[in-house]
Amino acid sequence: MALEDLGTKQLLIFAGKGGVGKTTCSAAAALHFAGQGKRTLLVTVDPAKRLEDSLGVEIKGITEIQENLHAQMLDPEEIIRERLQQYAEGEAVMDHPLFRYVTNYLPGLNELMAIGRLNEIRKELDYDIIVIDTAPTGHALSFLSAPKAIQELMSEKSLIRWVLRGYKVWQRFNKARRGIGSMFQKKEEIEADKRDAAAEAEDVDLEQVFERLATEAKGIQEMLTDPDRTALNIVALPEKLPVEETIDLYEHAVKEIGIHIGYVFINKVQPDALGPDQAEFHRLMQDEETRTRLAEVLKEHRYPATLVDAITTATAFSEIRRAMNLSHIGDLEIRLPHVQKRLLPLFREDIQGLDRLAIFKEAMFGKVQTTRIAGTEGEVADASAGQPQA
Repeated sequence: MALEDLGTKQLLIFAGKGGVGKTTCSAAAALHFAGQGKRTLLVTVDPAKRLEDSLGVEIKGITEIQENLHAQMLDPEEIIRERLQQYAEGEAVMDHPLFRYVTNYLPGLNELMAIGRLNEIRKELDYDIIVIDTAPTGHALSFLSAPKAIQELMSEKSLIRWVLRGYKVWQRFNKARRGIGSMFQKKEEIEADKRDAAAEAEDVDLEQVFERLATEAKGIQEMLTDPDRTALNIVALPEKLPVEETIDLYEHAVKEIGIHIGYVFINKVQPDALGPDQAEFHRLMQDEETRTRLAEVLKEHRYPATLVDAITTATAFSEIRRAMNLSHIGDLEIRLPHVQKRLLPLFREDIQGLDRLAIFKEAMFGKVQTTRIAGTEGEVADASAGQPQA
């Protein structure tokens, strides 16, 4: 998949381990596609307010960031309450004890509702693309697994289905009991039963509620697994643990959920400290005469001669760090050879505010050279190669 093909999707999801730069990557992607004239909504389901920091803008509701770009911080718990009001009048469904009991053990219900609401927003407000910044990996898996999990839990043979049907039988039995028992009850007992009956009259058909949930889950699952509509992009760091988590996330997303992977963005790759001149600098520093002459020039300008050794050591350190990064990237390339990857550089400062985000966006989507990864047959697009830290 070409990088620009991401812009043809309706739903772009960014996921990965905490602290790898998911929010920055999702915000940069939204900024890029909005700049191409696509009406874009950037959404976070991460309770931390990193998106506000990244954009440098306070987000309240659906907030306009610039032309074609809006942002929203989504609260799945608030959405589930709004959505379930469509399934029954008043607070009956939310306050029902059996509903509360079942939903406590129904994984991903909040996430399911969030995805469903986002798809509705896309249609209602005519967005071309919705970019989702997820919470760290474990929560992201819950978010992505929710539709399939709910369908399985509401299958004909599931325990929950039998509980709901048993509850229906109990309701009918309880009504019959009150009808027969009223002939033998005292006045106080009759009044109590009347109150129970009045409450039950407002009761909801929970089986129907959960059937609607399962139907909605099926539609969302179809959207998530449609490669023409949805792409999951994984953000990683060039380190051992994040690489392992990236592979685990890939395996789970592809094999268990069936979602299509767009790109793996490997963030914070050590760039060359001196940019394209670094290799030439180290070649020159191998010559003792050149080092001596440079030290003399520095002394003439009242700089310590030891500065030559300090610069050489610093640039050598960046080379070692880059080699370590590329080694971990090589492991990823060997294990996921067919997945598109792009290396993004380590920046001197945090990416906060639209100006810094625009610089990051160029690294993420601009034209870059490729780097051959040692020990593999692959080359990857590399925005960190031959570049100083920005």
